[in-house]
Amino acid sequence: MGYGPDQKNKPTISTYSFSKTLIISMDTYSSRVIAPKAPFDSEAAAKDKAIDPWVRISVEGYRFNKDTENEMRIKLVNLFKSCGHVSRVDFPTELLLDSRAFVTIFGEGAKEKALQLNGSDMGGWNALVKFAPKEEDEEYQAESEYKQFVINELLNDKRFRFGICVVGYDPSLLEDEVEEALTAHFSSCGVIIHVDVDLLDKMTSIYFSEEEGEASAMNLDGSEVDGFKINTMLVPTTARSNPPRPPGETHCGYCAPAQMLEFADEIQEKMDFYMTEWRLNAMTKKLSALKKQRARALKKQKARALKKQKAWALMTQKARAKEERGHSPFEKELMLM
Repeated sequence: MGYGPDQKNKPTISTYSFSKTLIISMDTYSSRVIAPKAPFDSEAAAKDKAIDPWVRISVEGYRFNKDTENEMRIKLVNLFKSCGHVSRVDFPTELLLDSRAFVTIFGEGAKEKALQLNGSDMGGWNALVKFAPKEEDEEYQAESEYKQFVINELLNDKRFRFGICVVGYDPSLLEDEVEEALTAHFSSCGVIIHVDVDLLDKMTSIYFSEEEGEASAMNLDGSEVDGFKINTMLVPTTARSNPPRPPGETHCGYCAPAQMLEFADEIQEKMDFYMTEWRLNAMTKKLSALKKQRARALKKQKARALKKQKAWALMTQKARAKEERGHSPFEKELMLM
């Protein structure tokens, strides 16, 4: 089973294994971001530096199959290239459940220009063009909420409050050997609760249960482990990565907490698993809704057919009755013979 923000059995970060790749980034969506203006309305302030706005457009009305994907993508790029830079064209994974294409366009006024192309003749079909911000998609909302939940769980994990980074030890040691040697070297400083050995960058993060252990470990900077002089530095924890700033002081730069890099692969795996299950559940609900819709349509169709049969039977009965009233008693007697 996957885990969601509204479920009781939320995942614990202790289930993650150790790895060091893939930096996590949150999705952003903005129509325009303006740089802060220079004081006194200077000439520099008049020339605001802006990030190119981008817009997400949905297109409906086409008949699509995988064999024509490239052809359809080229058609949509050609349609919207006058609106700005078309950066991507996405098609749904389940065409039976979602027959929209999504086009992402960069450029000033891209939204207004794209919407003006609504109804364009695409050679056999007309493009139904709509504004489609990601925030309105159920899948985007589910992914964003779960990503925020998983990241917050890791950022607030108490195991990663106090830690040091160690470099300079014997680079020929294996992962287990590094962990064993450094654990023994820093064991007198306090209770060690987590060790992450990075063989690629030749550095190791060691976390302590108390701040005193961190301070004691920092005092061992310049000491030797198996004949190698080591250096220690503080690990970028959640509190140290983005400390509170005094009022009016700007914040420049951000260093991701070390645990975010260590568990990045596992976060992505959790995201992939959760979203796969979410899509399957969504597909099941849509298929169920389609079945109910079809059942209601068949029921209405049968009701209309039955109504027509009854009307025809009643009309036939009235016609016979009228015909019978038009005959004389002698003719009726002959008809019965």
